[in-house]
Amino acid sequence: MKWQQRVIQAWQKARELPYLGRSSFAVLITLLIISMLMGWHRTHPDDAVDAALQQAHQSQMDVPQGILILARVLPYLNLWVRLGVPVLLIVIWRRWGDLRRLMFPVSVASVSMAVWAIASDLVDYIAHSHMTEIGEPPVPMAFAFKLVFIALVYLSVPFALHYYRRIGILERYTLRTFLHPLVFCFVSFFTLWIIMDLLDNLKDFQDSHSGVVRVITFYLGMIPFVYTQILPVALLLAVLYALTRMSKANELISMLGTGQSLFRVLRPIFICSVYACMLDMAASYYWAPRAEGNREAVFRAMSVHAADSIMASAIMFHDEQTRRTWYVATFPFSMRSGAERMHGVQIREEDKQGQPTRTIIAPTVGWSARVGWRFYDGKELIYLNGKVNSIREFPEGKDGQRVLEVKGIEETPWSLVSYALRPDFMSVPELVSYLRAHPKAADDKLAPFRTHLWQRFALPWQAMALVLVAAPLGVAYSRRGSVGGIAGSVFIFFIFMFMNNLFLNLGKGGHLPTWLTVWMPHLLFGTLGLILFHYRSQNRDLPSFKFRLSKRKPQIARPRNRSAPLPDASAT
Repeated sequence: MKWQQRVIQAWQKARELPYLGRSSFAVLITLLIISMLMGWHRTHPDDAVDAALQQAHQSQMDVPQGILILARVLPYLNLWVRLGVPVLLIVIWRRWGDLRRLMFPVSVASVSMAVWAIASDLVDYIAHSHMTEIGEPPVPMAFAFKLVFIALVYLSVPFALHYYRRIGILERYTLRTFLHPLVFCFVSFFTLWIIMDLLDNLKDFQDSHSGVVRVITFYLGMIPFVYTQILPVALLLAVLYALTRMSKANELISMLGTGQSLFRVLRPIFICSVYACMLDMAASYYWAPRAEGNREAVFRAMSVHAADSIMASAIMFHDEQTRRTWYVATFPFSMRSGAERMHGVQIREEDKQGQPTRTIIAPTVGWSARVGWRFYDGKELIYLNGKVNSIREFPEGKDGQRVLEVKGIEETPWSLVSYALRPDFMSVPELVSYLRAHPKAADDKLAPFRTHLWQRFALPWQAMALVLVAAPLGVAYSRRGSVGGIAGSVFIFFIFMFMNNLFLNLGKGGHLPTWLTVWMPHLLFGTLGLILFHYRSQNRDLPSFKFRLSKRKPQIARPRNRSAPLPDASAT
């Protein structure tokens, strides 16, 4: 036990060293200035910027001015973030518990992460400003909202810390009582989700020889999707646990006895719930559906032992204007890097009379917005009068690989895969791009995409509707009412989930307006929660509903004359 005591003492002495955080911050600033003087951006360029510059040089196009600016700025932001993480941990470790001294390092870290994330996204957008990675038209407004959500996520951290610092003792106690079960629910549900998913897909990871680092990285990327799935039930259970505990200990009655209203007492819980829903909306905008789609693509590729992730398979596409028929065996989830390609591609071209003129068969095919289509290691069949005239091998390139570059093909990978996409796995920018690219499609075809577009904004707030219902049911001024409130909240939760899926399917089928279907459960249960909260805030019993199977006939209650003498039994 002596060595443990020594370690603890050394830990305390290291924490109490004077000026450790400030000296670490000064060293970080010095290293950043030295790197600027030595031209760090020339020797250590950013990977995304370097890829964009190489694509521009290969296609002999002018490099956008925004890429040149980010090529000088982004390497220093990467260095600042990499070196700043350990310094931030040291400062937080030393200042933990002192909210006033903790505000400055948390604010600097939040602003730095926001600027770094926005600059990293701008590189990809500027590089594909006229056409994205698979050829769909870009949507500037949707991308601008994505940057707004990135800034909201990072910059909200110092505002949340400032709010916790400014509130009073009672509100801080209520917030801590609510946050403890909320964090416990998040950790527990996320762990259970990973365990259940590993039990289902562990064999696929083993067959693909995936290492531990890849598995951990894969599940870290699933955090936005899991967060959106477990937020409603986590908030519901946290509200019920916190309010039931405070009700049993008569803490709510004591707080109300100080003259505060029920809304004032529960205000920290409502504010924390709104903050969690805002983070959920940011995740649902882009990262959660992309993570879910990436998960399905990775496991689909593992099931067939493919090297790349698979977004769709067995795609058949025919363009009436160009008279080309495409068949793609597997389509990758992302074509951002040149290594990810389509597999098993066949193209059949026809003349005006419907006779074949050329067929291209290629095991792998690549595409980029600047270079176009490239077919690898395949054959080209030339027809004459509907019959095969010649079979040509692809010409051999400089690297020894047979490559065929075909100019003038108007189709893009987006044209091929768009009709096979599922709206469940598409983010808001992708949904908006799809709706703009297919304005003349049938309404029944576009109804699922419009419904999911509205759902990306409505889904996060279903947790807030559940909080409005659970809060008055969890508040009990006596021991007798707590169990009934918890049972009622759980019952309402299942009804809410059923109605949410019901209205969602009605919207996808085109039976109701798309905007109404996704917001209808929120409006119904939110209104119910406000009514129940009004009853509870007025210290009135919640309305109860009793159902009787049979009607009882009304009977006239006759008063009993107690002064009249009882009849004599012997006289009768």
